Amino acid sequence: MRIITISREFGSGGRELGKRLADALGMQYYDREILTALAEKTAMDEAYVSRKMERGNVHHFPITFARTFSYPGGESNTAKLLAEQQKLLKKIAEKGEDFIIIGRNADIALEEFQPLNLFVYANMESKVNRCMAREEGNLTAAEMVKRIRQVDKGRRKSRELMTERTWGEKEAYHLCINTSDVIIKEIVPAIAEYARIMLGRDGK
Repeated sequence: MRIITISREFGSGGRELGKRLADALGMQYYDREILTALAEKTAMDEAYVSRKMERGNVHHFPITFARTFSYPGGESNTAKLLAEQQKLLKKIAEKGEDFIIIGRNADIALEEFQPLNLFVYANMESKVNRCMAREEGNLTAAEMVKRIRQVDKGRRKSRELMTERTWGEKEAYHLCINTSDVIIKEIVPAIAEYARIMLGRDGK
C-alpha cells in the first residue's frame, strides 16, 4: 500500500497538484469526499463542517486533552469532527489501496502507515492570482489576502490539536514544493518520479 498526503497553503495549487499526481501514479484520490462522509457520519451540514474544519478553533481545548480526541458534550464540535475524521482516514488506509489525500492533517492521522508527506506553498502574489482566477465572487485582492491568511491560520490551529509539529515546518515533510509562478501540470512528472522512488523504499 502506498499513501501520499498533501498539505498545502490556501491558493498554492495543492489540490490541482494532488489530482494530477494521482492520475500520473494511478492512485485513488481523496479530497472533499472526506468532508461529505464526515457530514453524513455526524449528521451535520456539509457547509458547516467545512467552515468548522477550516477555522480550527482550538482555543477552547487544553492541548493535551484535545490530542486524545475525546470530547465532552458541551465542547466545540471541532474536536468531535477531528476525532471522526481520524477514524474515517484510518478506515480508508485499512482498505489497503494506494491513494493520495489532500489536507485533513492526514500526515499525522496516518503516520502509522508511513505515508509520503508533501507540503505545497507559494508566495502571496501567486496565491492571490490563483484564487482570483477561480473565484466566482467579487473579492478584491486585499480581501483575498485576508481570506488566505484566515484559512491558513485555521489549518495551523487544527494541526495543533494533533501534534506539536508546526504546520508548514519543513522537517515535518518529505518534500516541500514551491509553486510560485509555476504551471502545476509541468512539474507533476518530476514529482511523480520522486514519489515512485521514495515509495519504493523500505517496502512502502
